[in-house]
Amino acid sequence: MNKKVVLVGKTAAIILGYILLFSLTVFFTVSLLVKGDEIVAPDLTGKTLQEAYALAARKGVFLKKVVGDFGAAYAPNTVVSQFPAAQTSVKEKSVIKIFVASPVGQTLVPRLLDLEQRECEALLKKNKLKKGHTAILTAPDVIPDRVIGQSLPAGGRVAEGSAVSLLVSKGGRSRSFIMPDLIGKEAVRVLVFFESRGLKISKIEEVPYFGLQPGIILKQFPSPGFEISSKNLIGIQVSK
Repeated sequence: MNKKVVLVGKTAAIILGYILLFSLTVFFTVSLLVKGDEIVAPDLTGKTLQEAYALAARKGVFLKKVVGDFGAAYAPNTVVSQFPAAQTSVKEKSVIKIFVASPVGQTLVPRLLDLEQRECEALLKKNKLKKGHTAILTAPDVIPDRVIGQSLPAGGRVAEGSAVSLLVSKGGRSRSFIMPDLIGKEAVRVLVFFESRGLKISKIEEVPYFGLQPGIILKQFPSPGFEISSKNLIGIQVSK
């Protein structure tokens, strides 16, 4: 009986010793982790990536970089923000997370308003941009072929190779019509109809067509639904 009591006592003492040793180990580990002089976090915002790393090395802290697209206002490889913030107390050798603008090359969007399309293309190429879609708009007070709108605002910073679409004036309004479907109609009647509206069919081609009386329209240009005016070239093909 006494031997069992002694064995239990020894076992309990060993377990208690392990618990005490574990507690001391945890205590000293935490102490080592917490130990260290506090410093003021450097201000990295607005600095290039190279400048930020150099400053962090002098201050004795490490950096963790997070790259992203933070808008056109920031130059490539520039620190946009940081955490912890500048002037915050941090431990030596702690990690500061920095948010960095994408390294993709960026350029400024030039002002294209009031320029001709040819001038715009040259200016866009000079700024490492390309011309996007072109939309035409009737603008009575604007000289034809002048740019009256651009898809990206002038002065903004965008990635190189971005496309800038243009809105271009075609000058004052001229009377326009929607091209009707002329196929199967008599050419004589169509000619009278068009001339009464100031339109002229400039090309008439006659081709043999078996089983059809002469003067019937077989083909037309432009196609039905196309907007036409007195400036358009209109052509028809009729049976001979």
